[in-house]
Amino acid sequence: MHPGAQPDTTVEDTAETERKAEREAELERPSGPSQSRLARGFFIASILVAVLPVAVATTRAIYTGWIPTEDNALFSIRSRDLFTYTHLPLIGTWSSASLDVRSLVSHPGPLYFDLLAVPARLSGSGAGVAFGVAVVNTLCIVGIAVFAYRRGGVLAGTVAMAATAGMCWSMGSELLFEPWNPHSTMLPFLFFLVLVWSMTSGDLVALPFGAFVGSLVVQTHLSYALLVPILGAWGIVGLLLFVRAERRRDSGAWPERRVRVLRFGAAGAAVLIVCWLQPLIEQFTSSGSGNLTRLVDTARSQKAGTIGYGFGARVVATVVALPPWFFRPSLKERFLSGWHAPSLGLALFSLGLLAAVLVACGWDARRRRDRPFLWCIATAGAGLAAALLTAGRGPVTVFGKVTPHTFRWLWPLGAFLFFAVAATVGRRLTRRAATSVRSVALVGGFALVTLVLAAINLPYANEGRGPNSQEYAIPAARDLGSHMGSLEGRGPLLVDDLYHRGFAEPYGGAVVAELQRRGIPFVVRDPQLVRQFGPARRFNGHNA
Repeated sequence: MHPGAQPDTTVEDTAETERKAEREAELERPSGPSQSRLARGFFIASILVAVLPVAVATTRAIYTGWIPTEDNALFSIRSRDLFTYTHLPLIGTWSSASLDVRSLVSHPGPLYFDLLAVPARLSGSGAGVAFGVAVVNTLCIVGIAVFAYRRGGVLAGTVAMAATAGMCWSMGSELLFEPWNPHSTMLPFLFFLVLVWSMTSGDLVALPFGAFVGSLVVQTHLSYALLVPILGAWGIVGLLLFVRAERRRDSGAWPERRVRVLRFGAAGAAVLIVCWLQPLIEQFTSSGSGNLTRLVDTARSQKAGTIGYGFGARVVATVVALPPWFFRPSLKERFLSGWHAPSLGLALFSLGLLAAVLVACGWDARRRRDRPFLWCIATAGAGLAAALLTAGRGPVTVFGKVTPHTFRWLWPLGAFLFFAVAATVGRRLTRRAATSVRSVALVGGFALVTLVLAAINLPYANEGRGPNSQEYAIPAARDLGSHMGSLEGRGPLLVDDLYHRGFAEPYGGAVVAELQRRGIPFVVRDPQLVRQFGPARRFNGHNA
């Protein structure tokens, strides 16, 4: 029988049944009702506190005149293009994987552009882009809290907020509103992991949400191309096993239950189709090979080879199994020049120890018949296995065996592993609590951890080494933009190169974004830039 089965319940009723059981286990009568309200208060407060650093960092950036530079500016440009027929984005940003193959490839899709389109249009400066990213990250934090609560009550929701606040602290304030795809996908991927767990526990509502968030993550950065499908399949298989067990348990209620399953399944499929419509249009209307075909060909032609499973295990262990784990300053220091990978023996030992902890937690959850957290631990184990597979198959690039931005997914995975273990142990302590006061104290303790992590994340901190680490260039870029009024009415202009001073030079993207903001049309000659800005902006020799 599937671990998530409950006697005499429907698929949707099970979530409510488990929430009631959780509240009854946490809070004993007669003082239960008042203690329950206090625990829920701690939980709601932890959500607000976890969101606070995002709000503060974004407000500070807008107040100080932040504008997107370097690759951040590309998100601003293509997001504004959404409402134009001629320049409608159909694929994601250009990928540095193109440097290792003989083909120009882009990240799979423009879904993140779509999400930023309205705020980017409403505000011509960087405020709209920063606000849009902050909204996406805030919704992910709230989503993590809500779905964790749906499966495990206030304790699970509060632990999830502590883990999320820890990862946000590791990111630092300046990454919480940055659109650059390795960083803007971190909180959505953590949300996706929670949704996968929810699916395995029988939560049908998680299915369409998982289809959307998983598509967002995969389309935005190629490093998730293997991770998300594997974990998505795990979630769907777990959900099907749950439904099958429910059908066997109560065959009489199956006709009504089947309608619910089909309804949410159809919703998930519809969301998936809509999310991938733009990349599919590009695939079948491109003048040459479509981007999806190019990505498949790129995966097959890794001429430099992969980093291998041994070195991949050392990379994974660095973040999820060895101190300081996913906490600060790991994001700033790991995988950069001067970093030394741990020995294979140490990596395997630490990963084995982590696996043993997961097995022990899973065995304890199974013995206590704590089905949701048995599947939470199992999902954490599946995520660890998928991480080892993904890392081992990671390509050796022109940047070396390890490119920091291609392994940013390790930090959300580390946060989810922490959540799975901490929440499972917390459930055990809660069920053994002698009084309801002890139960509420545990919830309050995790809320306090969230408060501390959020508070120390309020000051300015850039831990990511991405485009926002070049914020020194913003005053000059802003001043340059203020003098570009003389170009109005003189377009189209030919943009010959974005990086004339070297790779990742911060000013070129900001200049092009200012041209677009002023309504000055431009075209490009370089095939890479044509790939980035769309074929309608190709220079044909006489259109500029």
